[in-house]
Amino acid sequence: MSRGIQMTDIYQEIVRLKAEGEAAALVTIVSATGSTPREEGAKMLVKADGSILGTIGGGSLEAQVIEEAVKVIR
Repeated sequence: MSRGIQMTDIYQEIVRLKAEGEAAALVTIVSATGSTPREEGAKMLVKADGSILGTIGGGSLEAQVIEEAVKVIR
């Protein structure tokens, strides 16, 4: 994962959030074609407040995904 975030960091945060009764969404790229900033399997954890851990590539697509994830969480 980029930006120094490891999969274990995301999974540890999921465990912490669950223990505290907080909701989050785990976003995973399941298919990527052509030139993409992130590969299949890239993950990003979106919290209810819109903060994230990890990235699926940034840009407008990531912003849309965060917005939709927050809607689903609430």
